[in-house]
Amino acid sequence: MNGFEVLDKVAALPISTWRYDSEPDHVRHLGPMAQDFHAAFGFGQGDTAIPVVDASGVALVSIQALYRLVGELEADVARLRAEIGTLRGGDSATG
Repeated sequence: MNGFEVLDKVAALPISTWRYDSEPDHVRHLGPMAQDFHAAFGFGQGDTAIPVVDASGVALVSIQALYRLVGELEADVARLRAEIGTLRGGDSATG
C-alpha cells in the first residue's frame, strides 16, 4: 500500500456535513459521502456505507505518509539551515 497515493486520494476526497434522513434536522455528521469514498478507494461491499475498519485504515496509512513527509521536510530544513550557516560563515543556529 502506497501511503502517498492514499494521501493524495484523501486530499482530493470531498468532505461535507450531512445527516441521516431518520435524524432530526439539527443533527450533523462530518465526512465523505460513501459513494465518493468507494470511488476513491474501492473498499467495502458497496457504495452505501463506509466500513469503520476501512476508514480507519485509510486514516492510519495517511498519517504514516504524513509522518514520513514531515520527517523528510525536517531533514531538508536542517540541511538548508546548515548550508545557510556555512554561506554566512557563522553559526547556523543564529538563522
